[in-house]
Amino acid sequence: MRLDGGAARAVLADAWERWSGRCSQLSAEEWSTPTRCAGWNVAALVAHVCPDSAMFTRLAEAVVDPPAAVTDAAILLRRFNEPGGAAHTHAGSLAEQAVSDAAELTPEAAARRFAESAETLRETTAPADTVIAYPFVGSTTLAVIAETALTEATVHLLDLAAAVGGVEPSPQALAATRDLLIAVPDPTAAVEVLAGRAAPDAAVPAIR
Repeated sequence: MRLDGGAARAVLADAWERWSGRCSQLSAEEWSTPTRCAGWNVAALVAHVCPDSAMFTRLAEAVVDPPAAVTDAAILLRRFNEPGGAAHTHAGSLAEQAVSDAAELTPEAAARRFAESAETLRETTAPADTVIAYPFVGSTTLAVIAETALTEATVHLLDLAAAVGGVEPSPQALAATRDLLIAVPDPTAAVEVLAGRAAPDAAVPAIR
């Protein structure tokens, strides 16, 4: 179930609201609980995925003329995660940034940012096929950004649930994330792995 831009926005807004609800309930002990993301406690995990109002301003300022260089979220993730891609070359700096950002974030502030961003997303009227400049690939669309952000919000919400419980992604978010991740590896490799003809490491993990 690959979502179109409008549907992805709605499901992403719901995911951020789930993040908001759980963050508003986090105790001090839970905030410092280690997660299965190496080097991150819950605070760093939240800091990594937590949106803010400035993000929408940056997106608006990044609008460029079509056509977009990348119009498929699977292609975007594939390029990011290929050997030498940004997911590998920038992994260390992203991990360190999350830890640094967590030092100035509280559960209450995170809950507010998630809720406000979800509300802004629901009110957004920019067409899903709006083209924006985007690092590493040149340009892409708001639809691709929404679908990719939904995947990140969903995967990391599962990380949060594994650490402290009390939250789960929506069925729509899980289905959309599953179908996007399946589309990331080489199709032949993915089919052979899913059919038991090849070892899992031929196609998974699809993203870092």
